[in-house]
Amino acid sequence: MTKTDLFRAIIKIFGVYCFIEALFRSIPNISFSGGFYSFSLMVSLFYLLITGVIAFLLLFGTDRIIKLFRLEKGFDTKNIDTSHLNEEGILKLGLILIGLLMIADNIAQFLNYCYLIFKKQISANGLDEIDGLMLDQQLDYNWWVISGLNVLIGFVILTNYKRISNLFTTKENKVEDSEN
Repeated sequence: MTKTDLFRAIIKIFGVYCFIEALFRSIPNISFSGGFYSFSLMVSLFYLLITGVIAFLLLFGTDRIIKLFRLEKGFDTKNIDTSHLNEEGILKLGLILIGLLMIADNIAQFLNYCYLIFKKQISANGLDEIDGLMLDQQLDYNWWVISGLNVLIGFVILTNYKRISNLFTTKENKVEDSEN
């Protein structure tokens, strides 16, 4: 496998992820909008259009992206040595990606809820209902806790990915040894 093929696969996977994420975030907003001329419908359609264009570029313009950022240059060799890649290495890579995705998906929401709680605590009249409805900023403690736990779990996975992978690989090795 060449390094260009690796970058091409990573960019395409990210494009598919971006497209699926856009669909699952915008379809409920579009179906719950307040009518055809509502502001939330226009924002949802604009969001879907922008993320659709980004996903299209990531999926079908990968070679242009690789050339634009010069991702194929600066390496000593063209090929990636995959002979030392075993199931433990793949598991570690998967754990790192899962931890990063959990943090990246939830950090903005968690920080937004932290800001809203801070604003509610220091403001004389709490959260203004008109501002909250216009900016779609409503305080929900359940989502604050869930996003905080997702960030925490992602951080724990990132810092302990070796231990977690050892838990899974040592169990498999013990089962294989007991069968022999």
